[in-house]
Amino acid sequence: MNYAPKGKPNPVVENGEFQFAAVGLDHGHIYGMSNGLIEAGAEVVWVYDPDPRKVEKFVETFPEVKVASSEEKILSDESVHLITSASIPGNRCSLGLRVMAAGKDYFVDKPPLTTIVQLEQAKKKVKETGQ
Repeated sequence: MNYAPKGKPNPVVENGEFQFAAVGLDHGHIYGMSNGLIEAGAEVVWVYDPDPRKVEKFVETFPEVKVASSEEKILSDESVHLITSASIPGNRCSLGLRVMAAGKDYFVDKPPLTTIVQLEQAKKKVKETGQ
């Protein structure tokens, strides 16, 4: 579950140009997602999860990351361009809606939604925000 493939760095952005944060560390795919973004040149700047053990493990893997005291701390940081998440599937859509409302893009593990209602909410938020 925590296997994270490592490839060769192939930056598509300059150093310091694209910052992201990880929120929701419930599935090990968060490590592969984060690795891929870093290999593309992105910088992981924040991590948040209510479980301090999951945060501690993430920090061990990505020691450059800062630990946020809340999700809101990350959502309000204007330097963050994207939030990545591997939270519990039923919580993924609601987090994505908050992320888009904060003017950020959202990169989420599968499945991003679990109900038709969530699909409709996500479509509406995309139209509203352009995210």
